[in-house]
Amino acid sequence: MSKYQINELYKDQSIHLKNLITRTGKKSIYDAVSQCSRCGYCETICPTYSITKREPISPRGRNQIIRQLIEGKIKEVDKAAEAIKTCLLCGACEDNCYGHVPTPDIILEAKREMTGHGNGLIYNFSIFILKHKKEFRYFIKMLFFLKKIGLANLSSILGLYHIIGLSSLDHAQKKLLNPPLKFLSEYLENDERLAQKEKINWIYFSSCGIEFIYTNVGLSTIELLIKIYGNGIFMQNHCCGLIAYNYGKLKDAKELALKNIEIYENIRNIYGNVKIIGDCSSCVAFLKNYKQLFDEDESIREKANNFSDNVLDILELIKLEHIEEHIDYDKIKKENLKITIHDSCRACHAQGIYSQTREALKPILKENLIEMKDSSNCCGGAGAYSFINPELSTKVLKDKIKNIANTQANIVIASSTSCFMQIQYGLKKYYPSAKIMHYTEFIKNIIK
Repeated sequence: MSKYQINELYKDQSIHLKNLITRTGKKSIYDAVSQCSRCGYCETICPTYSITKREPISPRGRNQIIRQLIEGKIKEVDKAAEAIKTCLLCGACEDNCYGHVPTPDIILEAKREMTGHGNGLIYNFSIFILKHKKEFRYFIKMLFFLKKIGLANLSSILGLYHIIGLSSLDHAQKKLLNPPLKFLSEYLENDERLAQKEKINWIYFSSCGIEFIYTNVGLSTIELLIKIYGNGIFMQNHCCGLIAYNYGKLKDAKELALKNIEIYENIRNIYGNVKIIGDCSSCVAFLKNYKQLFDEDESIREKANNFSDNVLDILELIKLEHIEEHIDYDKIKKENLKITIHDSCRACHAQGIYSQTREALKPILKENLIEMKDSSNCCGGAGAYSFINPELSTKVLKDKIKNIANTQANIVIASSTSCFMQIQYGLKKYYPSAKIMHYTEFIKNIIK
């Protein structure tokens, strides 16, 4: 055990994880960051370092800065703000690191100590309203209505967002291209096919991005689940808690996670252990991480572990043998579909999902599935990163769109709603010859 304990960096231990569950075992924050040997191998894959070529904006640089904070060589976390805030949390560095240093988790621990991080008016209001589903629906509908009638764009043209200090909100509304006025749960709650049965094979978890923005993705997922896997139910879940977790609020993240665990326990009491299926890879990766949230809490640890162990990304579930007999090969040929895959960071780096999508699609699409260069590189979306760090995010996005354009594909497949929004915006601006589709949307489109 290191002589450096968590309280030497952190003023309030209650807002931090005591230990990290890493790929090489459970470790304190200091022990985890000390794994970094400064070899620099991470710099070959880090999107922010590739663009800036600055050591503090690399995983190696960030880890050394945080180690110096723990050792007291740097006295204030805020002095390392740039290095910490510019991390995309994509996880490419951890995948590429021989020691599997958990840099994203280390960065998140540092973020929780930064002055004012996650304490803004918009953030606090967002978390408050996320906890109250009914009120959140009304609020989002109001915002989307303002977007539909053009007031959001007018405010942007007049510079009102900048005047009142909400530039990030302006960047967000520009990337919201076609908001719905009816949300996913409004469809699913009245779907008789999702009524309770004697036996079910799956439980559908709706992420916020799919619930409120990309409802067609959720509807496509439900259609596939029913067609291929039989009876299931809609979980009627809360936000997974990822937004709170990424922006410094461990308590809020745990509160939302507990609500979802309780819902699952109630379902489990009726049906036993049934797989929870999600179709946003970012949310699914976090659901699998509930065991990390409650590792030190004996009262909930077993339930949290059981919850996480029963979560599946839809990318893991759909296999070639499940869909092959349903494929409309004439449609694929007639529409001259040319497909490329963007591997969302939270699918490939956080969950190890890479080959599964190709194993399902390559035998169907054959030469029409075209691999893009650096398909697992981040697109720059990264949750709200593109709104808060628009300049750096746009540079990362341009690299991704260039790689897409080089394939000459007309459809890009992605599995995370943050990637969906970012790449959709990038395609419209830089490469309108292609459109983005979710994995389940695409499969639903090519089956009979």
